[in-house]
Amino acid sequence: MGNPKNENVSVLKRKQKHVGLHYCQKPHFVSIVRTDPFMTTSTSLLRRTFLMAGGLGLLVGCVYAGEGSPSVSLATNAPPQMTSSESTNQPGRNEANRAFDDYVAKQREDRIRGVPPPPSQFPFPNIYGEPLHPRPNYVNFYRINDQYPTYLLCEYDVDENHYDQSNEPKWFKAALKQISHSGPTKFPPIKWVAVAIRNVAEHKDASTFEKSFKVGALFKASDVFDSSRDLSQLVAGAEMDRHPFFFDAKKPDLFPAEQQRWLIVEQHAATNNPTTGPK
Repeated sequence: MGNPKNENVSVLKRKQKHVGLHYCQKPHFVSIVRTDPFMTTSTSLLRRTFLMAGGLGLLVGCVYAGEGSPSVSLATNAPPQMTSSESTNQPGRNEANRAFDDYVAKQREDRIRGVPPPPSQFPFPNIYGEPLHPRPNYVNFYRINDQYPTYLLCEYDVDENHYDQSNEPKWFKAALKQISHSGPTKFPPIKWVAVAIRNVAEHKDASTFEKSFKVGALFKASDVFDSSRDLSQLVAGAEMDRHPFFFDAKKPDLFPAEQQRWLIVEQHAATNNPTTGPK
């Protein structure tokens, strides 16, 4: 019998080619693997590949841009204790699948009508990983939650077996420096930058994912892109949030923006705009 991991990767690559994913950016495999270590089916891997690579936008942009038409079902995501058929018969799962299909259909219609893609589909200057070659640590990874379009979410992963908070200022500075060097044209219009330091060494399984986000801080985008500003001073003046992230396992994984919540952004947005908040 062959290696199940290699078989999954092989099946995934064939399915990606069929649906036209080769026309688009490489997916963010690393977040897929680290976020849910209990994945068992190659179909689950495929759907999570679409979702984690910039929200649902990659699926809409690749599959429905005319490059291909998927013949595989994206509705299967069975945890190890259930078979695929059992999971798809669950009312909650079916409801989430219908919501997902409705979202994809609306995005396709919007693109046909010439409506610009949402900020989450922006081609961020990310370095993507592959199953056997994870993206490097100490390098920013960017995304945007369309509910908070003026906030850039920047995840800065470190790998520290003995995490030392005294190193946080230099990590924040390194993250801001990468953003500054990229320049504002590499991002959609933003007002705020939310940086979260995540220690991948502490992420053992789904139950430890949330606490691997050690600290977060918010910065004005105009300050980060201002070459005359001292990044060390920006970091020193920032308020550190020791609980910047919340992983809501009760939310359907079809909508990662709802399942993986940046509390630091939600709280700031609620203070500055009381009408904005999580759905």
